Amino acid sequence: MDSTYDISIIIINYNGKRFIDPLFQSLQNMKTDGLRYEIIVVNNGDEDHSIAYLKETYAAMKQLKIIDTGENLGYAGGNNAGARHAKGEYLVFLNNDTAVEPDWLVNLYRFMKEHPACGMANAKLLFYYDFISIRFTTTDKIMMSKKFKINGTEYMIEAKFCKNLLYEQERLVCFGHSQIALPLLYGCADTVIECDCLDAFGQEHAVICCGKKEPLSRGSHVAFQVTGSEVGQHQYSLVQNAGNALTDRYDGYDLGFGERDSEKYEKPYEIVGGCGACIMMRKEDFEACGKFDERFFMYYEDMDLSFRLRRLKKTILFCPTAIVRHFHTGSSGEWSPFFCYQVSRNKLLFVWKNISRWRFTYYLARQVLVAIVKKNKEQLRGCLDAVRVGVLGKRVQFYDKKFGTALKKE
Repeated sequence: MDSTYDISIIIINYNGKRFIDPLFQSLQNMKTDGLRYEIIVVNNGDEDHSIAYLKETYAAMKQLKIIDTGENLGYAGGNNAGARHAKGEYLVFLNNDTAVEPDWLVNLYRFMKEHPACGMANAKLLFYYDFISIRFTTTDKIMMSKKFKINGTEYMIEAKFCKNLLYEQERLVCFGHSQIALPLLYGCADTVIECDCLDAFGQEHAVICCGKKEPLSRGSHVAFQVTGSEVGQHQYSLVQNAGNALTDRYDGYDLGFGERDSEKYEKPYEIVGGCGACIMMRKEDFEACGKFDERFFMYYEDMDLSFRLRRLKKTILFCPTAIVRHFHTGSSGEWSPFFCYQVSRNKLLFVWKNISRWRFTYYLARQVLVAIVKKNKEQLRGCLDAVRVGVLGKRVQFYDKKFGTALKKE
């Protein structure tokens, strides 16, 4: 295949103005070692004037091309639109809520060249910020507020960054082996961390951060002051994705999610599926396996593509040297109504297409029952739409997260 470029980097924008600077500043700073590349931004929607800002701020990037779809085609349709305009031998599908390490592209390209049987390479995705740990000592338990402050900025502790504690609606129930990974929102710099103890049971209550220990008691307010040097000695990165995988129930998940980046993730290995946040493929392979199935809109579309690629006898590999920082669920919102609808719908569609009709029927009944018990309308609607799309072959309306209505997809 004759190609104008070695690589086409395809990025979907959907009201992503807040992510433009971290991503495009990193793209400006990346090494290329003579690689010919283009950057294609597919505009799925910019009510926040993100495209105007991109054009104005990064006009000097001659490799930049902007494709306006005129509507929100989702991840699958948007990337297909970008691929149609791509003139690279290789395609990179890159989320807009990311920032790349300087040698990311060169390493990913070399990895594909060194593994000719590889049809898809998955980058190492780390959470955008590095972290430091908050630990506790107690003979029983400590009730902490979920609201911390980092240099005066309020930060709500996220469940995905907690270990060995009870994450309740209004508080954290912490024990002697509990741990919270706190993001370094201001980088490796002097940092003030504030937290509140709501209640404490037992004795010897304390909170520990960067080697410093402060006593806790009911109603106490604690403020840690740690220097940039102390932060640097204790900071670490957490893996967001080191490849996609499936449970026995065909629920998709991220390999390595929430684990510390370590030697375990410094070697390549074969994976079941690639994560659409950052994958590289040959354009001819992408077209040969049928591109993204636009019925998925977003979620499970990368696993569906991976299954079709593997039927072409191609392997899918994790590339540990191509490192990308990822905000994670930057466009959709984790466990938002939109997220619940899409995941519920697309898991069933994936099973219908790639596993078996019997399994589809089983998991349809199971998900419908769960949705009814939990009174989750979005999940229930996702189940019904999976039947319309998969079984009946209809082009149905899809759920729009912003307006809570259905928008017709032609």
